[in-house]
Amino acid sequence: MIKIDLIVIIINQYVINNYIMVLDGVSMCGINYETITLRTNRLVLKKGEKEDFLKVYEYDFSKLKNIDNETILIKQDNSKIKKLFKNGNYYKKTKKAHMFDWIVYLNNEAIANVFTSENNDNMVELEFNMHPFYWKHGYMIESLVAAIEYLFSVGYENVVCTYLECNKNAKKLLGKLGFKPYTIIEDAFKSERGNLLDKYKVIINKEDWFSKTGKLIKVNGSL
Repeated sequence: MIKIDLIVIIINQYVINNYIMVLDGVSMCGINYETITLRTNRLVLKKGEKEDFLKVYEYDFSKLKNIDNETILIKQDNSKIKKLFKNGNYYKKTKKAHMFDWIVYLNNEAIANVFTSENNDNMVELEFNMHPFYWKHGYMIESLVAAIEYLFSVGYENVVCTYLECNKNAKKLLGKLGFKPYTIIEDAFKSERGNLLDKYKVIINKEDWFSKTGKLIKVNGSL
């Protein structure tokens, strides 16, 4: 009995050391949340610097989603981004928070941000924003393909994205990638004019992604 108990203690200690390393950015299912570099035909997704985030988020994206039937370019307050990098070690924070956070580069120019937010052992939420000057060239869909394939490769079974009902571009892009309706959050957002908007969550699982339809996804520059 003593030997058996000792073996159990050793096994439990191994599990603790190798899988429940929350402070080191490793999830209970063994995912290492180091934001590694991903490459596509035209783009590089990797860790960004403060200046890169400031460039991507030059404009207020809430004004670019057709809320209240308006799409306008307005520069936004970037103090929140500066605060994230105030004490350095931003990517240590994301790792501990179990997040991936990529800046997307085209010819060494920062053009977009793709990152994960909420997650559990088999599902992760993916969010994305692209500087408006780079829309309509297929860069966003190319970036998402790389990120989604990576998320499935590290162990996630489902990827979820969320968009406001007025954001037709996001709806079209995610539909093209094969995402399916998941949930609707009614009256989730109140616009400046007082209009209530629903949020739509869509989902794709690993099996569907790597099915025949998923493998035939083409980047043709339409989004």
